[in-house]
Amino acid sequence: MGSPFAWYDLTTTTDDADNVRTFYSDLLGWTIAPADGSGPYLGWIMDGEQPWAAIVEADTAATGRWVPYVQVEDLDKAVEQATALGATVVAGKTDGPAGTAVTISDPGGAVLALWTPYPGKP
Repeated sequence: MGSPFAWYDLTTTTDDADNVRTFYSDLLGWTIAPADGSGPYLGWIMDGEQPWAAIVEADTAATGRWVPYVQVEDLDKAVEQATALGATVVAGKTDGPAGTAVTISDPGGAVLALWTPYPGKP
């Protein structure tokens, strides 16, 4: 399978972060670790010692959604191809803890982040 999902962000406002943590912890038994000092990150959704998703601060217009990340080999080329195929760039290059992403909206409106790890990262 090419380009499997590599990460997920759950966007929320800072005011709703505690409610979101409680909701997913109580509903699904997820462990959500604090993300103190990690910029816009409000919590790490954990699988043992490894995070697989993050709760991320967003403005009101972009809040309340899951954003899947797909790893690509060449971020610039993938963004160029996506826009040629009808996608719209929602958020330009954003550096995170493990790599760089560009968030796009496909021709139907679904949001997806194209992501590439920093050199030397898996």
